[in-house]
Amino acid sequence: MFDPLMNVKILLTCASVCTAMTGCLQAALPTMSEQPWMGYFAGFDTKKFRFTIDQNAKIMLVPFNQKGEPVSKVTQIPILYGIEETNAEGRSYLRKILPETLESTDEKTPKLEKCTIRGKVTGDAAFELHITQERGVISLGGRMTDPGKLTRNPVRFVIRPDFPDSYPYDKKDDKKGAKAFEKKIGDDRIDIKWTDGKKTKLTFEKDVDANSKEVNGPGIVETEIEIAAYKDMRFTFTATPNSSMKFSNEKTAPLYKGFAITWQADPEKDKEGKARLSIEVK
Repeated sequence: MFDPLMNVKILLTCASVCTAMTGCLQAALPTMSEQPWMGYFAGFDTKKFRFTIDQNAKIMLVPFNQKGEPVSKVTQIPILYGIEETNAEGRSYLRKILPETLESTDEKTPKLEKCTIRGKVTGDAAFELHITQERGVISLGGRMTDPGKLTRNPVRFVIRPDFPDSYPYDKKDDKKGAKAFEKKIGDDRIDIKWTDGKKTKLTFEKDVDANSKEVNGPGIVETEIEIAAYKDMRFTFTATPNSSMKFSNEKTAPLYKGFAITWQADPEKDKEGKARLSIEVK
């Protein structure tokens, strides 16, 4: 039997769902519809890599091989950022970005030159992220604009390129495989320049505590990374004045298993958020 009341209820339910979905779509950043940029807010290509920002402002650096294709899905480099909180035990972690708070006055584009993204993290702290691209060099910076409810522990705005395991499928357990792998990573290295002008070098075959003072010194202003898994590309990270970087890994281990580079500005010397982390791929 036809029930008009039931039909009204169904229509109201559908309308509520559509409204909720529309709200979610409007809350996230706008995206492009053409390939290969479908689902992305902004990005750009060079012969060496692709840089992408998706609708939830997740940033990815995708190295290319000589054919202009991604080297590997598992070795793509996320560039994390946001508000980092350090608890009483000294453990630091990034607060989760709330997608519904993201906004930008810039247009979606596959030829990114400049954009600013604003948003909030859990705890209601607000931030702004600035990204520019000039001749393939990426510059990122930002600051916390409001601590929100995060007043108990130290908080700061950071940017963190996160290198994953560079060789997840290589055989390293048997003697033959281990010898071949050792030869493969023989030229992998990280060159570091500290804020005091001194330099150091890291290799990939030995265990390294990347959180240590022996690695980070008083802070890092420049580092160049070369890993065979990325087809002999060189990644150069530079901290502009009033900012610095430091390395870290989850535990003492060879660097091929993964590491991160955390950039931060000095909040007292860079109150306007003008300091930058520049990334160049050669």
